[in-house]
Amino acid sequence: MPKDIRDVDPRDLRLPSSRRTGADPIKLQRQIARFGASTQGMPPLIAYEGTDRVLVVYNGVTRATRIAKLAPGAFVTVEVIGRLRRAYGPEPKIGDNLP
Repeated sequence: MPKDIRDVDPRDLRLPSSRRTGADPIKLQRQIARFGASTQGMPPLIAYEGTDRVLVVYNGVTRATRIAKLAPGAFVTVEVIGRLRRAYGPEPKIGDNLP
């Protein structure tokens, strides 16, 4: 099965139910200090796709938040690893929870 790799705006990614408040602020600050707005060498985010084609990020919330905050308009690489059985359009976006 071929990999489903996409370049998307991190502000449009939805948060999983376990991370409704967004990225951990301490981890986010550590990543900002270490990597800044760079995406060079950053592994792809791992996401699932809802029935409404909205992507829900499950691995990389902090990385996506860092890029959304420091490099608005930049795209990140996302690997879609599966489908979810419901729509996630009304769920909070990473862009809604930017510090």
